[in-house]
Amino acid sequence: MRLFAVLAAGFVYGAAVAGPLDPPGADWQLKGTVILSRHGMRAVTIAVRCGGVEKPGDCLDALGADRWPDPAVASGHLTDAGFARMRVMGDFYRRHYAQAGLFPLVECPPASRVAFISDGVERTLLSAGAVMDGMFPGCLLPNLQVRPKLYHGPACGYEAAQARAASIALAGVTPAELMRGELARPLGVLDTVLGPFRPEACVAHGVAAPCSLATLAANGDGFDGLHVAAQTSEQFIMQYGADLPGDGIGWGRLPAAAGKSLPAAIMEVNALHAASERIAFMPPYQAVKRGTPVLSPVLAALTELAAGQGPAFTYFSSHDTLMLALAGMLDLTWAPPGFHPYQLPPGGAFAFELWQPPTGALMLRLVYIVQSLDQLRSGATLDAQNPPSTTPVQIGACGADPAGLCPWSRFAALAQAASDPACLPAADDE
Repeated sequence: MRLFAVLAAGFVYGAAVAGPLDPPGADWQLKGTVILSRHGMRAVTIAVRCGGVEKPGDCLDALGADRWPDPAVASGHLTDAGFARMRVMGDFYRRHYAQAGLFPLVECPPASRVAFISDGVERTLLSAGAVMDGMFPGCLLPNLQVRPKLYHGPACGYEAAQARAASIALAGVTPAELMRGELARPLGVLDTVLGPFRPEACVAHGVAAPCSLATLAANGDGFDGLHVAAQTSEQFIMQYGADLPGDGIGWGRLPAAAGKSLPAAIMEVNALHAASERIAFMPPYQAVKRGTPVLSPVLAALTELAAGQGPAFTYFSSHDTLMLALAGMLDLTWAPPGFHPYQLPPGGAFAFELWQPPTGALMLRLVYIVQSLDQLRSGATLDAQNPPSTTPVQIGACGADPAGLCPWSRFAALAQAASDPACLPAADDE
């Protein structure tokens, strides 16, 4: 079976499923948790309108037959719905981790018990603020820590050609071959929904007009076509989460093109996004270079916790690409219910939890937490009756464990061994 067969064929759309958030065993004590989260729903990171854009291929309106909806915020910025859903996630974290004993359920926590940290990007910074406000509304906590270059170290020898070769090695085929094979159906659905591209976009992407997404996908090794497919398909999650009417999501063409309900059609085309992001950021070559600066602060926070120091709850606001790099370093495996394996939807997070069993060594449990597609749309409160989707994350070198558990000492050693110190930023650059 090829690497991405599960992406194309194994997805089943469904509601959020209650997952492994209970204590791992009787009388286990949670010492603390470190959250590494993707930001919330954002506008597309390129311009939507093509006026004034130097390269027509770098605007969304050129990538399809019809004008895209106005996201009402600047390119790449957090949307209003994105802020609101991140606040809902914060409320869930408060409820869940207060029940686990990390801080009071109602009163404001001591400032030393919690930390919220972000890089300087607008969408991550506002997402961290939304989670902070959702967890502790009205509390006079220290300001959110902003470290502009937190996740970005030196180039440390990164070469694009080697990264492309590593991506092909991970997939086992080129992106073009992948889209002709296992991803042919979601590509066909998305191609039908988008329709023909503007002629200037065809030229900008190195193909003759007329063209469409299918043309780009068949051109060369297919990296450009898969990237465009990923970028456009994920926008339908953002549109659905913003509670647009059905005919405003993919111009109303998704259900007919896929022969499925709207949510299932959205997730079918997102197989392209999941595959694109995984082969771009999880191969070992690029994972170590891009993931080392991400893993370093997470490991430092966990090390403090293990020593009985530092905040009991630390929240890092980050990006899906960087989280995938960290996942590639540690050989992580996860399959969130309702989404594709290895997919990191907006607001989804890795929860690194340190647990002390009644006897024996400290254990790390890794869980992936995310709102379901319908929870993103509704913005409903997350609680025991309406939990987010949760799933254990397997740490490859720790061996298979149904609960995602790994001895802390072993995890710390693995994380250190996987990192490249040459890729870490200088202390004054964080």
